[in-house]
Amino acid sequence: MKRIAAVLLSFTFVLHIFMFGTNSVFANENPKKATVLYFNDAHEISPVVNSYGDRGGVARLKTVIDRVRAENPKTIVTFGGDLGGGTLFGGVFQGYPMVEAFNRMNLDLANFGQHDFDFGSEVTKDLVAQSDFQWISSNLTDAAGNSFANVPAYMIYNIKGIKIGFIGLTDDMNTTTQDGSVIQQDLIESAKKAVKEIKEARKVDVIIALTQESLEKDRILLDEIPEIDAVFTEEKAENQSFIYPHGDRFILAPEGNIGSVIRLDIIKHKKEIKLQPEVIEVDHTVPEDPEMKEFADYYQNKLEEELGKTVATVETPLLYGENHESRNQETNIGNFVADSYRAYFNADIGLMNGGGIRSSIEAGDFTLRDAYTILPFRNKIVLAKVSGETIRAALENGVSKVESLGGGFLQVSGIQYSYRPSNPVGERVEEIFINQVPLDPKKEYLVALPNYIYNGGDGYNFSGSETIVAEENARTDAEVLIEYAKSLKVISVEAEGRITVLSN
Repeated sequence: MKRIAAVLLSFTFVLHIFMFGTNSVFANENPKKATVLYFNDAHEISPVVNSYGDRGGVARLKTVIDRVRAENPKTIVTFGGDLGGGTLFGGVFQGYPMVEAFNRMNLDLANFGQHDFDFGSEVTKDLVAQSDFQWISSNLTDAAGNSFANVPAYMIYNIKGIKIGFIGLTDDMNTTTQDGSVIQQDLIESAKKAVKEIKEARKVDVIIALTQESLEKDRILLDEIPEIDAVFTEEKAENQSFIYPHGDRFILAPEGNIGSVIRLDIIKHKKEIKLQPEVIEVDHTVPEDPEMKEFADYYQNKLEEELGKTVATVETPLLYGENHESRNQETNIGNFVADSYRAYFNADIGLMNGGGIRSSIEAGDFTLRDAYTILPFRNKIVLAKVSGETIRAALENGVSKVESLGGGFLQVSGIQYSYRPSNPVGERVEEIFINQVPLDPKKEYLVALPNYIYNGGDGYNFSGSETIVAEENARTDAEVLIEYAKSLKVISVEAEGRITVLSN
């Protein structure tokens, strides 16, 4: 049974009738048909097995693609972004095995996701250079305003008389590594420009947007630009696919971790165009392509070899929280991470954005794998002199989105602070102590923190601070955590009142 959101079941029934009716209308008239496949969120090369089932994996994906191409050779395969970072595998290999896998399955077109920049824009450019398929971006540029990595703003494909234009849009670039060499331009204005250029270049039958943005912004995109016929967007749930009708157009979202593929058949008869969307599950019922499975197993084994080494013992489980508590309150794993940064530089303060902590660790051996599972993004830990005034502003920013479990919430070392979530944003933090002494707004403190937030990620502003150890000379977060774990030998960490959440 397809995992399509319950709110859309009535539409799905109508859609099936519409598809049957379309086939009947064109049955004896030899219509042209092109097929577009779409997936995104490809952090893991092997199937993901969790409470949602056994899903994904490039070997199953290859089988799905081959089946559709056998049925209709006029098929374009597209990818919506996010092939590095975000998980242990993505953090260790930075997306390179996924590019090689996509090359092997003859991917046609890709748009950038935010996680494709988790290791800096130079790595992203290298991933583009290693790709046999085409990348596009309509709204990402370099600092000079030129196309990022020299990729085109759009592509047009002529599939046996059906002309399809594609644009690519990426939002929320402030959630990834900020190095100043990639700039996010306005989504709507960039899309309008790309669509205009498509129409000037060639008369197309269909325009499809590949997007990494919210559903609300996808809807605005369709409202603002009626020429766009369909939006292939990022996953909206780990275990659900979505077909959102928008008038006679569609917003289509597959599952996370390659759990499904969106299929869109474009049927043309004379001047009439029909769109038929469908969800294809990529689960345990899909056999794995043998050669691609061998390829995936090679990298999975390589990962195991690298990460199986024990460096310490965990005495008290390190808990991220079943409901992402590291994003709104103190956690012992947050203390462990922030302490490691502070200890590495012997700084006054250690800061860690809770959204960058990605896993809990049970009691027992602490391995390299555990460190990279906790911190998969490979941020660099920098050292800076930061004023007390800036520290207060940072703490306010950190608690500004606790209602929605915003990833910018700060886990801390060397700081004790309280905040009242019922207060207006910007007025939530109350008492702040630095190593038991009240914060001095005019004093400068040595702060160890990830380059991600130091460079402006999650809305932080440290622009007036003095950099002591810059990212080009810094070690990664997981490396710092590993060294700290080795020094402890036994990891026993508790929540100890560093962060107090005040009630009404």
